[in-house]
Amino acid sequence: MRPFIQTSAGATFYLRSHITLMYRKDYVEYILKLGNGYYGVANFVLQRVDQALLLTDWGDFFRRISNHEDPDKLMRMLQKPCPTVVDVMTGKSGYSLVRDHRNDLMRVGCPLPISVDAPLLSIVADTRIADKAVDLLDYSLRLYHEIYDHCPFPGWKKGLEEVF
Repeated sequence: MRPFIQTSAGATFYLRSHITLMYRKDYVEYILKLGNGYYGVANFVLQRVDQALLLTDWGDFFRRISNHEDPDKLMRMLQKPCPTVVDVMTGKSGYSLVRDHRNDLMRVGCPLPISVDAPLLSIVADTRIADKAVDLLDYSLRLYHEIYDHCPFPGWKKGLEEVF
């Protein structure tokens, strides 16, 4: 998966559409024009026959959370300057950190119930799913800007610059 902020679309946009799809081997990308030459990428992954995940890829950025020696202390330190970070860590926002056990990376995401009878094309083309992908990208961008602008740890800002 590609990090959710990109400088190239990696796909073609139909006419004046602001969103497009790109089918990959194990997932589908929703690619959104953000403006100023930037694109947002949300990934649709089938998890079970009746459930999918929408994910934004943050590379290895969130390892700094899982590697922290005292996660409770970390949450207290982040509560005031970075409430969105705390919300994603606790799942209070409706989004949570989802661990990919293939490479041990954590991504921001949410589960989606899907119809077991519908073909993949009709699922990913459903405007409700596309709207949820846009919502996830909006949330991930807010999270990114909150960390970049307000996080008390200089290493976190540097980590964002390394991934994106």
